[in-house]
Amino acid sequence: MADPDLAAEVHHAGGSYPVVAGWGIIDQLGQRLGDLGIKGPAYIITDENVMNPYGRSVQRSLQIAGIAAHVFIIPAGESSKSFDLAQHIFHWLVERRAERGQAIIAVGGGVAGDLAGFVAATFLRGVPFIQVPTSMAAMVDASIGGKVAVNLPEAKNMVGAFYQPKGVFADVQALSTLGKRELAEGWAEAIKHGFILDASLVDVFEEHAEALMNVEPQISTEVIRRSMAIKAEIVSQDERETLGIRILLNYGHTIGHGLESSTGYGQFFHGEGVSVGMMGAAYIAREMGMISDELVARQRTLLERFNLPIHAKGVSADQVLKAMSMDKKTVGGKNRFVLLEEAGKAVVRSDVPRDLVEATVRELTE
Repeated sequence: MADPDLAAEVHHAGGSYPVVAGWGIIDQLGQRLGDLGIKGPAYIITDENVMNPYGRSVQRSLQIAGIAAHVFIIPAGESSKSFDLAQHIFHWLVERRAERGQAIIAVGGGVAGDLAGFVAATFLRGVPFIQVPTSMAAMVDASIGGKVAVNLPEAKNMVGAFYQPKGVFADVQALSTLGKRELAEGWAEAIKHGFILDASLVDVFEEHAEALMNVEPQISTEVIRRSMAIKAEIVSQDERETLGIRILLNYGHTIGHGLESSTGYGQFFHGEGVSVGMMGAAYIAREMGMISDELVARQRTLLERFNLPIHAKGVSADQVLKAMSMDKKTVGGKNRFVLLEEAGKAVVRSDVPRDLVEATVRELTE
């Protein structure tokens, strides 16, 4: 029987996996993992904010299905994506005599997913990995596609791998417990999907902004499934970011990552950095004659309706530019920018003049 909660399947070099989103599906997780062939013991990695209720709910669901589960709780926040913490988890797994066939389950936002995935990719040269995203940004973006990493002080996600999960299971009901700021930063990633690939999704955001910010079950679940399907389709086409397709997902990220990195990951949530970066990319595209003032204004208005930042006043432009020069996606020392041609259509450009980049970053920060 077809799964009504299935948003998409990701196809990759090693096979395929389901991407599932539904309201209240955490209770079925044990059964779903059993259907995927996951046997105990499993190792849940979650953070101190997510442990209650979601880490516990996942553990209980697994135990009901006969899958024993141990839990490792990490501090909340981007600073947990470190070698130091990964090493603590490796030792913990060794103490528990974890074996190659036993799964690591990430429960939480992008930080838990990235760190747990990095551990899963490298422990015993790779153990099964499951994503249970509980934040909006993790559901629509970070949990899908197998990018796993830890940060270095110099730059974000500098050491990592492409390591695909066995499945992604998002319980949309978890979003109803998020604060408005956490919710908005997640919607930023989904809004990004609309602007780069699906103009009709932008229309949905414009029509239902208030309902989405109130996490009304039906529309929220539908939009999350649509956004997940966009990400899954791109990853299936370009798993390792070699064909110039997957890089489109980095719309807003070139400046956004620079903003996050230069402020020590403490001032802006990831989606907030992306929001500011999307405005920077829109200004650049307008100056290069690619898009109209109307599209810039449309994007700005939509981001503002979700209470997302459209500038970063008071941040050092020089520090942002320095962080951007460390970006993993630079080629020959030049930043590659994802720029809009119209709503729902984006391209990658490496020919953005340096002085235009500098002027744009200064405009966003002054």
